[in-house]
Amino acid sequence: MRRILGLVACIAGIAAAPAAEQQGNHVQLVLVDLQGQKKVLGNLPDSVVAPRVSPDGRRVTFELAGAAAGGAAPASETVEVADLDQLDQRREVPQTIVEPRNLSPVWSPDEQWIVFQGSGNGSDDLFRARVTANITEQPEYLADGRSPQSIDREGRITFLTLKGDKDYGIARLDPDTGKVTSLVDQPGSAQYSSALSPDGRWIAYTSDETGRPEVWLEPLPTTGKRVQLTKDGGSHPQWSPDGRKIYFDQGGQLFQMDIALAGEPQAGAPSALPIKGFEQGGLRRQYDLTPDGKSFVMLFKDS
Repeated sequence: MRRILGLVACIAGIAAAPAAEQQGNHVQLVLVDLQGQKKVLGNLPDSVVAPRVSPDGRRVTFELAGAAAGGAAPASETVEVADLDQLDQRREVPQTIVEPRNLSPVWSPDEQWIVFQGSGNGSDDLFRARVTANITEQPEYLADGRSPQSIDREGRITFLTLKGDKDYGIARLDPDTGKVTSLVDQPGSAQYSSALSPDGRWIAYTSDETGRPEVWLEPLPTTGKRVQLTKDGGSHPQWSPDGRKIYFDQGGQLFQMDIALAGEPQAGAPSALPIKGFEQGGLRRQYDLTPDGKSFVMLFKDS
């Protein structure tokens, strides 16, 4: 896909979602504190996937699938941005014409960019879009790649790689040089849903190499030395802002564990949080943590 640079973006449909759409099936976007107390932020269509909170804690970006007939893959997917207190005024990131499915958005630490995956025409590619008031600028092609996971302070992007159907790995792209570095890739198994520590020196991720998903930890730059953090299953890790805890889900419930990274990394025993019943599944983490570390942003079915 490197042959396609400066792609023309389709900028129609950038306006806020029409009010009529709010009458369809939807889920609730909810703030959930560590004690399990909930605050409903509003409703979103039930095709919303993987909300990600902006570094200032005021906005959210997510993937939204379009309608598809007969249970087929979505005809289109868009990346959307909304203020957390005005979800009904969400805005669409311009969609690349050659890739009708735009998905898996993440924020840059300075909030100037959203990086996402373009897919649907035989290739999977990484794009970035500048976040302006109306988000009208054309997305910029970066490299071949799938499902961006995070962006560090130097602007380097972690993303998924795929061999065959299920052999996922995790790599890093330097968009300034185009250099791609493999970070985690255990042959014949899937490593996915990674999260960088706040200081950028560690990467936590899910791996199914033992026969079930477990949370693992590695230093960055990688040395080949890895630590398995969970022993009874765990997926979709997320760091606390101070880097002293890792949250993960298992069996439909959220857990936390203490992490000590001085010298050899040490993990405390997982403890269950009073948070369950949220939407989760598949490769991507479907929840996010607010920048102050006090609440999770989660999706719940509207009861």
